[in-house]
Order: sequence, then structure tokens, then C-alpha cells
Amino acid sequence: MDLASCLAGAIANMYMQYWTDQSFLGSLFAIAQSAGAAGIGAAGIGAAGNALSLVEFTGMAAAIGAKIFNSLSGTIKLLICGSGNGAHAFAGTASSLKGTDVRVLSFYQDEAERWSAAIQKDLKDDLEVTFYRKGKPESISKPALITTNLEDAIRDVNIVVFLLPAFAHQVFLDILKPYIKPGTIIVGLPGAPGFEFQVCHVLGDVGRQCTIMNFESSPWVYRTTEFGVKCEVIGTKETLFGAMKEGEGPAPKKEPVSTLQYLLGPLPKLIIAGHLLGVQLMSTNAYLHTSILYGQWEGWDGKPLDKPPLFYNGLTESAANVLSSVSDEILNIAKGLEVNTGADMSKVVHIHLWQVRRYPHISNKATLYTAIQTNAAYQGFKHPVKTTKDGKFMPDFTCPYMTEDVPYGLVVIRGIAEIVGIKTPNIDKVLTWCQKKMGKEYLVNSKLQGKDVASSRAPQRYGFTTLESFL
Repeated sequence: MDLASCLAGAIANMYMQYWTDQSFLGSLFAIAQSAGAAGIGAAGIGAAGNALSLVEFTGMAAAIGAKIFNSLSGTIKLLICGSGNGAHAFAGTASSLKGTDVRVLSFYQDEAERWSAAIQKDLKDDLEVTFYRKGKPESISKPALITTNLEDAIRDVNIVVFLLPAFAHQVFLDILKPYIKPGTIIVGLPGAPGFEFQVCHVLGDVGRQCTIMNFESSPWVYRTTEFGVKCEVIGTKETLFGAMKEGEGPAPKKEPVSTLQYLLGPLPKLIIAGHLLGVQLMSTNAYLHTSILYGQWEGWDGKPLDKPPLFYNGLTESAANVLSSVSDEILNIAKGLEVNTGADMSKVVHIHLWQVRRYPHISNKATLYTAIQTNAAYQGFKHPVKTTKDGKFMPDFTCPYMTEDVPYGLVVIRGIAEIVGIKTPNIDKVLTWCQKKMGKEYLVNSKLQGKDVASSRAPQRYGFTTLESFL
């Protein structure tokens, strides 16, 4: 049976595959996915280096049977960087639409090996993602083809979207640099604080000729129920705040905002307004996660626990007060930027208002404490812990809430505050506690001058020390 016939018979049974982020090991694994596109790439399975493979998923209209179209002209060419739940949620959504050519690029060796093994199995294996909308599950499924031409996969993309931990952005940017052209749309979904600094630093003149978009957070809350097989998107935000800086070069081939909204679907509704610095300040994971960790463990007596505490729904009032105070300082930074530079910071709001606006799943919106406690999208998430030999639990301070949200989040925001000249005693309190638990050095004598600033994305790392250089 030829490949086209095989695919035609498998259309009804094929599903998207989602899985969680694995440890970053530096090997390249690429997945390409297309839907509603007018063509199918060459078939074949190949490997180069450490499990280098490229998989092209091609979505077809229900009635095409074994017909293969021959042209991809006019499609939206989307490259997704990352392969965790968020990347696959986006790939599943975008690839189900007409006129899209979606590719996914990943750097996870064990994930590449698992995927390489999976794609060599019978095409009828189910690869499933489920979105929960108004409590009802909806699944997306698409058939797959395989190609080995990596350069063809990443050449001439219209839009590149980063959906992976910020620590990996540098490597992806280095790999993509030869292929990114002026006029490309580059999106952080979320990019985390410092995203645009890094894009322009790595891509140089080409980066300044690209349109850069950054968003405050992921569009979804999700979790894996079975690695490589099933993932649930348990919450979709109503709105998502972002900002955009147009490139100095040629205009993008696709209108940035409407294109991204089409790829995401009707929700979350994208709100693109204000300065990119406002998005950095509203990258709430940077202070939401770190403040919750501080509130839970700052006074911990060091004794193992019988069970892991709930992360969000187990929020204490004292932790909520810390978070609220940190958010107040974020507002002060925004006000300082607006007064001193005229930059539009109108979308920077208190995290309580942010919670209420972003999540329809909150049953008690009265206070920040009750909003987080009763947010159904947060249900069941527990504090990162390590298990002791006798089955008890200790906090894990090597978790992404520390390793990701501190150097690529809170440190960046603290760096912005220092340039603007805003005092941040509550941010300093949380950051000082975090860096001690991490064995890192960012704040020294109340200034962002520690040795580990060089491995963060603070503006100071890129030589920004004044408002003029900063903007």
C-alpha cells in the first residue's frame, strides 16, 4: 500500500501527541505539522547526529481520500520552538485549521528517541490531545507524514513562536539565526522577561528588522496524563495580554496579530497594546511562583512532610500578602517607566485583577487570596518536592519555579527597577531568599551585581544600564 492510501485510511484514527518537557540535552529533534495545506512532503525516516529527525504532519480535508495536493502556496508557515505540552497544544490547534503549515522544533534527546520510535509504529496508533471547554472534552486528531530535510522545514517561515523554557531560547536562536530573514514575526508565548533583549542580541541587525511579539503567559493550563499519548488542556485563558515592536525592515508577509489569533483560535482573545516592557512586568510567573514558594517555605522548620502541599489552591493568606506587595512594586516600576520615558504601561495591572480577567474558572473573586484558592484551572497542582527514603517529602528548590522564574523572570524585573530607580524591598526579600536556596548570586549589597547576573536575562547582562540604552 502506498503512503497516500495508508494515510487516507488512517485519517479518522490519528491524533496529536502531547508530552511534558524533559531535561535539556542538546540534541536536535524536529517535528513538522501541516493542516489544510495543499501539499505533503517527501516520505522517509532519517536520523543524523543524536536522533535528528523531522516529522511532517499534514492535515487534510475530510473528503480528500487518497488525493495529495501539490502546492503549499499561500499558507501560513509557522515554526513552533519547543515540544512540551504548550507546544503541542498550539500545534494541535493550528494544524487543525485550513491554510497552515506548522513545524515543531525540539532539543530533547530522550524525547526525540521516543518520538522516532513512535513514528515507526503502525500509523493507526492514537496520539491524542484533549481540550476542556465548559467542562466538555474535545479531541483533535491528524495523520502524519515523515521527511528528513531539516533545512526545508525551517526555511521561509512567516512566524516563529517560542513555547519552551527561557533557558533554551539562546540555543534555538543560535540554530535559527542563518534562516531568519528580515520581516519574520518572532513571538514569545510566553517569551518571559528579557525575551526581546535576547532576540536582538543574538540575531543582531536581522533581529532589529523582525517584528517581535511577547506575551505575559501561556494561553493554557495543561498536564500530561500519559507521557507521549495523552495530555489534557484543563484551562484556556479568556484573554492574553501582549505587546509588539515592529521591525525596522520590510513588513511581515502576514499581519502579525490577526495571524496569531487565527492560529490560536477564538480563545484566548489577544490584547496587543503598550510597550514590550509592560509585558515583561506582567510576566506574572516570575513573581507568582516565587512568592508562593517564599510564602510556603520561608518559615519551614526543615522537617519532612507527610504529603506535598497544594501549590496554588493551598496558598496561605500570608503568601498572598507577599505576592500582593510584590505586585504593588511592579506597578511602581511601570509608573516610573511611564513618567520618565512616556512608554505606554497602561496594561500593567495588579495580579489580583490579572487573575480575574484571565481565568473564567474562579468561583470567589473577592481577594487575591480567594481568587487563587478557588481557581479551578489550578486545581491539584502541588509544590515541587523530593521524596525521602522513608516516603516523606522535602521541598525541591531545583524546580523550574526557581531555575526558570528567577534568572529569566524576577531577576530581569529587578534589573528594570534598578535602571528606572524604583526601590523594591519586597521583590528584594523574595529574590534574596530564592538566590540563597539556589546557591546563586544576583543581588549583592542591594544592587544587581552578583556573578550570576551574567547567566540571567537581566538588561544589565546586555549592557543596558540607562533608560536611553534600555528603550
